[in-house]
Amino acid sequence: MSLCTLAVLATFLGTPLAADVPADGLLVRFDASDSATLTLEDDRVAAWKSTVEPFHAAVASDARQPAFVARSGGALRSAVRFDGIDDVLRVPAFQQKAETWTLVVVAAPATPVGGGGLCSASPEAGHDYDPGLTVDLYQSAGAFDQINVEGAGRIGGQIDQMKSAYPLGSFHVIIVVRSADTVQLYIDGTPEGSRPVNAAQTVMDALRIGSRFYEGKERAFFHGEIAQVLLYGRALAEGERTAIEARLRVSDEEREEGEKAMAAEKEEQRRNRMTAPQVVEAWPNIDAFVKGQSDVPDPETLPIRTDIREAIELSVRHMNSLFNRDKDNEPYFYVNREADGTGKMHHSINIGIPHVVGRCLLACMSAEKDATVPFPEDGLAIFERYCRSSFDNADHLNSYYDPNRGGARFIEFHNMREGLYGLWALIAGRQSQWARETAHEMLVTLDSVTNAEGLWSVELAKERGILERSEGFAPPNTARIVDPLLACYDATQDPLAMKLAAGYARQGLKTLYTEDGHFTPMEQSSGHVHSITSSLSGITDYAVRTDDKAMIDACRKIMENGVPEYFSSWGWGDEVFPEHPANVVSRGEINQTGDVVRAALILGGAGYPDYYDLAERYLRGMILPTQHREKELRAILRDKPEPKDDSERDTVMRSIGGYAMQLPNDRMSPGDWPISTLDITSGAVHAMSEAYRYRTTTRDGAYRVNLLFDFEDDKLVVDSDLPLRGRISFRAKQDIAGLAIRIPQWVNTETVRITVEGESTPLKLEKGYAILDAIPAGKQGELTFDVPCKREKETVDGIAYTTLWVGNQLVDIKPRGTESPLPF
Repeated sequence: MSLCTLAVLATFLGTPLAADVPADGLLVRFDASDSATLTLEDDRVAAWKSTVEPFHAAVASDARQPAFVARSGGALRSAVRFDGIDDVLRVPAFQQKAETWTLVVVAAPATPVGGGGLCSASPEAGHDYDPGLTVDLYQSAGAFDQINVEGAGRIGGQIDQMKSAYPLGSFHVIIVVRSADTVQLYIDGTPEGSRPVNAAQTVMDALRIGSRFYEGKERAFFHGEIAQVLLYGRALAEGERTAIEARLRVSDEEREEGEKAMAAEKEEQRRNRMTAPQVVEAWPNIDAFVKGQSDVPDPETLPIRTDIREAIELSVRHMNSLFNRDKDNEPYFYVNREADGTGKMHHSINIGIPHVVGRCLLACMSAEKDATVPFPEDGLAIFERYCRSSFDNADHLNSYYDPNRGGARFIEFHNMREGLYGLWALIAGRQSQWARETAHEMLVTLDSVTNAEGLWSVELAKERGILERSEGFAPPNTARIVDPLLACYDATQDPLAMKLAAGYARQGLKTLYTEDGHFTPMEQSSGHVHSITSSLSGITDYAVRTDDKAMIDACRKIMENGVPEYFSSWGWGDEVFPEHPANVVSRGEINQTGDVVRAALILGGAGYPDYYDLAERYLRGMILPTQHREKELRAILRDKPEPKDDSERDTVMRSIGGYAMQLPNDRMSPGDWPISTLDITSGAVHAMSEAYRYRTTTRDGAYRVNLLFDFEDDKLVVDSDLPLRGRISFRAKQDIAGLAIRIPQWVNTETVRITVEGESTPLKLEKGYAILDAIPAGKQGELTFDVPCKREKETVDGIAYTTLWVGNQLVDIKPRGTESPLPF
């Protein structure tokens, strides 16, 4: 249904205004209990008609329609349900102005709640926060406990005007009275906070229910139900306001029912959000699969990506192209696709220099050391310069200067992991004495704020005199740094690095994971999946290094129980917990996929070879195919024809090789979306570089082929025909003491055949590997096996997917993405 068609609804005769609320100055009233005011397409709301003449209609675009929840006979009232993703109803030609106003909204915020806009108004070209109006849930997270009101005449920016806190799921009568000099908030008749304002005219050319509007686009979408919206073009008197509250009040019974319904919905969502894959059809080999299949392409025609080193090269080139040539080559934080499809690069204050710089140093140096991809020297010089500036302080902690705090230097402990990794890169890759000395002093400072339990302490930070300029002393931030501490120890042999790693690893294991291997609730673990999984990779590394069997077993439990609750079988990893305020449906990160790959590689190297297959599956199914390549990128992104500055120049070419917030079946979501962030891209490169190093390991001259990708060094060549053919060939360039090739669990060992120089060799299996004796220089052979295929069903973040697999390679996924789907 077009907007033009829906606009005709504004001319329909409306329901006569009931004498239950003051009529004077009432501009609109939307009431979901009057089903005649709703135009529905199935159960979706195409339009919601005001009952006040001239009967404005709030309309939705076809793809962004909220749902209608009809209720009768029970305690709960009917309402319009907004999904918190992109649902919004708008009156595009509202064309109202007011010196004062009163907004009444009867709403039930749902989980996850992420600061969505209940109602906003804006001029045709301008913002809701000034000279329009916005009433939004600000930073509400685990409860309904914050409301921000802005608009024309505001003094200052966003502030929380709520004093109370309520459980999610129940309705509340929210009233905002904007007088000439004050904005007063009421919840269920109780006065909350107020803020002073200057006299000003509020411009309401467009009105929106369920979102905010500023900087040219709708954003901050509300998640929950809205039953009524009333907007007056004047400030209601006390008696008028209380009369409305009495008429619309929420009973104790309704509130209790709403909270129960929300709890039940949360439990249902939790139970059904992620379900393990179930095989629905299987074939013993590719020939059997291809025969008679008409709904899928021949696997050999699919653009399946297997070249790890090429992918690393693209990402390294990408990371070394994102310097702002108009701003002293400061690294950008991310590349964004704007609403019009053009690209633009952006900086960040708190996560830019002290976080991104260290991440890029880590990734590019890992690529050089592990995959022989050179770190561009001009890029290295820029990253090193910014790294030095970040650490240029008496605390020896990477920091940033915050213009919002008077330009003062500030320390975010979430950045410590990245800062130490940056120093490691300069030590291990360029033998920097400055980095070595700075790393030690950094560890001294961290040790001084670490208590006996192995946690960063607010009290100790206060004693040291850094508390007033620091934040982020949370256990997840402490555990995140185990990874670089161990790398730093390898590069420097500094005993303080190992001491801190030991305490942080044990405390992290205790805090972030349950005894049976699940992630602890958001209040303990932060709900930020990358923080939890980067801690896991570090803890796993520490456990294996110290041969701590109990800790190794605990890490294996986490891999088996906790990881599948937030990861698909092909490696998509949720950005945050569902209840996290930053949750966007099915938005992931390659960061945490890379973390799990690295943890799996460590466990594989510790004698648990099945984890190598998990690492390989995530590489093949998510990390390699979600990287932006030029052909796919040009289909979704274009350069601005007249760039204003460097942030708009050559965004397509500078984004090739990047990673951002992928979906389970797509690289992006429609509309405004990040194309690449440097810290996420670096996580992919870190994992790919480790995988490149782990493809084959040696001991006493004998080779173990762990990941079934191509490999070559000065002694051995391995060629892999996987994933589309079960053939691994090998050739000794020099005498080798022995060769072991991993046989994945999904391979039927009865189909395995080994030949050397054309002669059949008996199969000798040992702990998941096919074992061959010494191979003289010049000798070659091959290992072959059938590659089974299967179709599975799996629920990921509440969506049911059907997947098709050839061995451990995902080759099809339905529903298929619509924006930039995975290349198979």
